[in-house]
Amino acid sequence: MKKSLCLLRHPSIPPEYAGKYLGRKEVSLSEEGIQEVERIREKIFEKFITGKVYLSPAKQCIETFNELCFHNKLDPEIKEELQELDFGDWEGRSFSELAEINSEGLKKFANFSSSFRFPNGESLHEFQKRAESFKEHILSSSDRYIFVLSHGGILSNLLCSFLGLPHSFYTKFRIFPSTLIYLDIFKNDQAVLTDLIQITSVRRSEWPG
Repeated sequence: MKKSLCLLRHPSIPPEYAGKYLGRKEVSLSEEGIQEVERIREKIFEKFITGKVYLSPAKQCIETFNELCFHNKLDPEIKEELQELDFGDWEGRSFSELAEINSEGLKKFANFSSSFRFPNGESLHEFQKRAESFKEHILSSSDRYIFVLSHGGILSNLLCSFLGLPHSFYTKFRIFPSTLIYLDIFKNDQAVLTDLIQITSVRRSEWPG
């Protein structure tokens, strides 16, 4: 049985967080983000409104799902694996700030060295394992239509995993807020990217975040 998968990065958050790495910090959607939800709703294929839904536990993802207004039909499942990277001491800092105080760490992050761990945070190996674990859960699922609402980093990593690309390629995908990604997964577990819809072109943080 072929499965169809829709990945959504939550909409925009307040501008004071622009250019900063946010992993586990929970924030509400901005007014702009709430407006983006209307445009997202128009682009979600009807089949996903009656399918299986998985959410990151973060506030901005739960708010997005509630704003989408199909929660009365679906009971979403919260998955810890869908949380964003735990940046540890890098949380809330900008790329330029980190370039001054931890340029060596930024190089390892940019090269996606699996042994690299964010100071007092998560290692990239652990990040990869989370993506692989969720991928295996999806592949073993009997659900035909699956909607996933999460964050840019973990969704980029998942995309690499489903498409059979090296995890280091995750920085090659620019998944802006409110981006919808559609995949078809076939019986042999091979995935094909069928559509990518950008609602906004405003990137929240500098490369490689």
